[in-house]
Amino acid sequence: MSALSILQLYPDELGVAGDRGNVMAVRERLQRSGHEVTIVEHVAGNKLPGAADLVVVGNGPLSAMRNVHADLLASADTLRGYVASGVPLFAYGSGAELFGHGITQLDGSVMDGIEILPFSAERIQTRTVGYVLTETKFGGLVGFEDNASAWHLDRPADALGVLLEGGGNSDGNAEGVLFGSLIGTQIGGPVLPLNPLLTDAIIGFMAANSGFDYAPSAELLDLDRYAEQARDVIVSHAKHVFSRI
Repeated sequence: MSALSILQLYPDELGVAGDRGNVMAVRERLQRSGHEVTIVEHVAGNKLPGAADLVVVGNGPLSAMRNVHADLLASADTLRGYVASGVPLFAYGSGAELFGHGITQLDGSVMDGIEILPFSAERIQTRTVGYVLTETKFGGLVGFEDNASAWHLDRPADALGVLLEGGGNSDGNAEGVLFGSLIGTQIGGPVLPLNPLLTDAIIGFMAANSGFDYAPSAELLDLDRYAEQARDVIVSHAKHVFSRI
């Protein structure tokens, strides 16, 4: 079997919050379970590969979003083609917002999205900074959030999870968006090393679409133990209030 391909979009611009850690978490779990993995980093101006087994995009400031926006729009048909063929997507923060309908800025202008994730984003005055806990179909997720965005999901689009602590989509109830094997979230940390069950769910989406078998191996027990220790610290400090700079 040929190597599985993880495509990371704009890692320099949309990778400022440890987003390579999300890619590394998927790669490490696959490799420790006996699969060969190739990481493809797409930069603006290059052509996207003809195929991928997973697409990952991360977070970045408005200036970074503007730097990659034209390339993303030019690449939209290829990315929609991936999704149409069942390729899973994991998108975090502003990267997820670019995969939605668009982002309304504070001045009222709108940065167009590429219409893959069923939600719209709106930049707001209030910034949410702190730990976040969410209950999802993949188990409880923990992490860190730092954003000033409200996410408005299409009806009847599903949230990724029910908010237990934190700001989430800014409505006090929901966090992220889940559309089949497409996931958008505001949870950082990075989130996938902290939440092995979510990482395994994403790998399960990959396996179902790409036709390979995956079962977490004993080689992953140490990673899961480290994740559990980090999760315990976050849960115990979930109500901590962080200073805003």
